[in-house]
Amino acid sequence: MPLTSLRFLALCIGLAVAIPVALLILWRRAPRSSRWAIPLFLVGVLFAQGAAVSAVAAKVNRDYGFYPAWSSLWGAQVASPVVQTGSRLGLNGLGARLPVLPLSYGPASDTGRYEQTTLKGAKSGISQTVMVWLPPQYHDRRYSQTRFPVVMVLGGADVGIQTVIERISFAKQASQEIRSGRVAPFVAVFPEINVALPVETECTDYPGGPQAFTWLNLDVRNWATSHLRVASDGRRWSVMGWSTGGYCAALLHLREPTRFGAAASVEGYFNPAPDTFTGNLRQLLKTYPDLYHESSAPWLVEHRPPARVHLLVMSSNTDPQSYPQARQFLQRERNVPGVRPYLVNGLGHSLDAYQTVVAPILNWLAAVADL
Repeated sequence: MPLTSLRFLALCIGLAVAIPVALLILWRRAPRSSRWAIPLFLVGVLFAQGAAVSAVAAKVNRDYGFYPAWSSLWGAQVASPVVQTGSRLGLNGLGARLPVLPLSYGPASDTGRYEQTTLKGAKSGISQTVMVWLPPQYHDRRYSQTRFPVVMVLGGADVGIQTVIERISFAKQASQEIRSGRVAPFVAVFPEINVALPVETECTDYPGGPQAFTWLNLDVRNWATSHLRVASDGRRWSVMGWSTGGYCAALLHLREPTRFGAAASVEGYFNPAPDTFTGNLRQLLKTYPDLYHESSAPWLVEHRPPARVHLLVMSSNTDPQSYPQARQFLQRERNVPGVRPYLVNGLGHSLDAYQTVVAPILNWLAAVADL
């Protein structure tokens, strides 16, 4: 029985209801003279509580797709997913299989190294962590005059960037792609997008509040071009992000195409999603129509399209958070050159999904951007 199926959810709910009812009936009718009566009743209560928790967990997992299958719940390695790419969703698709990467780690000299800084944004006023991954070639004398292309890598809401780095094995995967010759040496910049917690800013410049878009677009980028040996040409800058970071990646490319030449949205969404965690964003979007327009990927594509769009839309059929929006966006923009679908079966909505697609996305960026 699939973990996200309606039958499994119904079973959990049924058990959550049936066990307490059965306990109540047994408690009223069964003899209580036995010394085992109360211990057995307490065990039954524990089972009832477990069933209730399981029902809630099954509902949450079905809604958000954290664990798409039993194998992912137990942490087992799943079969290589089938990838569907093409200029149109469901048309001109190419079937391929992604390799499952072995869980091995090379020495630091082979996988580059990370550096960390706390950046105080000159434009946004935001002070946050920025991590940088430098490839092995960065300190190689043969590359001493090279200005490297850059990939900005974004995490999700409430997921710290250090957690993202650890979970997606970025250094290992990036260095493998560079050694293979499929990707040129590049620098990766990992800025924190959770800049005003507990408010989730959606990478938006709040009028009179946090300037989260400016932080990424100006402060982080300007710092990188000033302090690192990297290119400043936007054609050599690209951005990828997961979940909320995927939404941010799409906006950075569509709003600032001369600064970010390509973007990959990994299990992201395409319109602002104000909720109880985004402060007064809902009211601001109503008050300032331009703010809503600049926060909507479909509006930007249709009313202010870049001269060249390079936007990869990745989602999974077991990800209820991003899959409906991804299909809708791809269908709506199916005639826009450069909007590309990348659909992978059975990944759910998790950092494990992000890890699975890092290498293929780097290969795509190498093909469409100057990476």
